[in-house]
Amino acid sequence: MIKMKYVVFGMLALIMLGIGNSMFTHKAMGSSGKAAEHEGVIEPTQELMKDIEKRLTNMLSGILENNLKYVANEAGAVVDQSYKISEFFFPFDPKKNEWFERAGIDPKDAGKITKLREEFALFQSGIVYKALNVRKMAMEGSQEETLKAFADLIEKTCFACHKKNRDWLFDQPGSHGPGR
Repeated sequence: MIKMKYVVFGMLALIMLGIGNSMFTHKAMGSSGKAAEHEGVIEPTQELMKDIEKRLTNMLSGILENNLKYVANEAGAVVDQSYKISEFFFPFDPKKNEWFERAGIDPKDAGKITKLREEFALFQSGIVYKALNVRKMAMEGSQEETLKAFADLIEKTCFACHKKNRDWLFDQPGSHGPGR
């Protein structure tokens, strides 16, 4: 009977924690320790990355189901999304780029912006080349070769870009780690 009371009490505590967590997920702790509201804010880059993540998941599912026409379509969409990333980070007028301001980059520093653009162009060309290779393998109808090309896309472009541009984020709270 005592064990049953502990089980019921534990379940109630977990339910209350879950409700509390779901009610306050829109608050983020700032560096000063104060909570800042983020209701209704949609980060374009975060949404774009979620879309690319969804496309990659669809590609893997298509490969495992041997639906290679679907994989080819999704690979083409990843190519399109890679160009959108470039448009977000490097618009035509760098002085109006809010991402430079948030990253602490002076929009007037043409040298630094050019260097960043060139670095990203390498990653973007890798994404395009590898995604088109996945598309080519899928169109040829080889499930194993398509899987190898997909793994190559993830290893050589996604991981390389994230390692260079995003690894420092993993030690911060947010939606960057496992189980987000």
